Amino acid sequence: MPYVAAGDFSGVVLIAKGDQILVEKAYGKADFEHDTANQVGTRFPIASLSKTFTAAAIELLIAQGKLSLKDPLSKYVSGISNGDRITVEHLLLHESGVGELDDPDVYRQCLPNEELLRRLRRVPPVFAPGSDDHYSNEGYFLLAMIMEKISRSSFETFMQKNIFDPLSLKNTGSTCMDPPSPSASAYVPGDKAASVVAPPFPEAAHVGSGSLYSNVGDLYAWLRAVDTNPTFRVDRLDYPYGWGKRNYSGRDLIEQSGMHEGFTSHMALYPKDHIYAVVLSNVQSGFFNRIPKDLELVLFGGDTSRPREIKAVVVSVATLQEYQGEYKAESIPTPLRFVVRDGKLSTHWGNYPFLRVLTPTGKDEFFLRDEYAKVKFERDGKGGIAKMVWQWPEEKPMIFTRVKPH
Repeated sequence: MPYVAAGDFSGVVLIAKGDQILVEKAYGKADFEHDTANQVGTRFPIASLSKTFTAAAIELLIAQGKLSLKDPLSKYVSGISNGDRITVEHLLLHESGVGELDDPDVYRQCLPNEELLRRLRRVPPVFAPGSDDHYSNEGYFLLAMIMEKISRSSFETFMQKNIFDPLSLKNTGSTCMDPPSPSASAYVPGDKAASVVAPPFPEAAHVGSGSLYSNVGDLYAWLRAVDTNPTFRVDRLDYPYGWGKRNYSGRDLIEQSGMHEGFTSHMALYPKDHIYAVVLSNVQSGFFNRIPKDLELVLFGGDTSRPREIKAVVVSVATLQEYQGEYKAESIPTPLRFVVRDGKLSTHWGNYPFLRVLTPTGKDEFFLRDEYAKVKFERDGKGGIAKMVWQWPEEKPMIFTRVKPH
């Protein structure tokens, strides 16, 4: 598998139709340092796939008559801006306008829920409830707090009693309250095939949004439940809470993806065909963005030719140092910084807690494997670096101006 050899994928893949598993295979290493291979039962943090469970739990409470989609947030959680106007449905649909917790410390430790609430109460809203939509981890954290208030139990206890145990999901739980053991370690791509260890990044910072771990077997069972179990079916909704929905070549697709530092996850359901796919990885590579489309090509026909190999060229440290500095795009508030570390050009953006290594591919050209982005530097009339062009696959290039040399 080219992506495995290149160090862009390590993990487990499962594809099934109905109750028949078509593919269930592990690739790469759960732990590169100790040469421990991934197994089909290896557990991974699943990041935003957690939202599908949180939404299902909220719908259970609604079905039990303990909660309404139109209930205001303030009925259960006090002190949040616009809490009287934010409804449960706004939170489910990412329409609440709740601001983001942008303090990087929030994501690097298992803070108590009350501390997260205290910080969130200080965050101003980004828009009026229901007037716009913006993907919100904080909104799903607040849904978990509503769940705890109504059930008088912890999020983890409620999920275990009402979803995990009834569905026999024995390899699913909370990354902070019940850390998985054994489980895969986290990595990001290096400049070559070897992966670089990602720093700790506790998912518990996003209880209800990204706090769970699982394996492909349990997630297959979960997909079967949301497809066929009357309690959890999601295809009845125009916009399934906690999921994304789109149409591919006339086929309805319900899916969700997730990413935490060093981990990526994706699961997909084709309800009319009863086809399920789960991909879990412990390498945070931009290759993962290709997986939904590639899976569809494999399942329903299309070009599945081998990917183009990224070939590195040798660039002197002196030349790499010419690219150092800060670069700014008009549409992005945070500057992008390039530095040379250990003889390699690396980039740092926003609250990312680590430097990301670029692979030189030509004169003034690089490839950033954890984004699968092409990076090209442009020179001025005197030969100095003036701009940088950032190109994601199938998207318009972004132009960055160099605003500060190293």
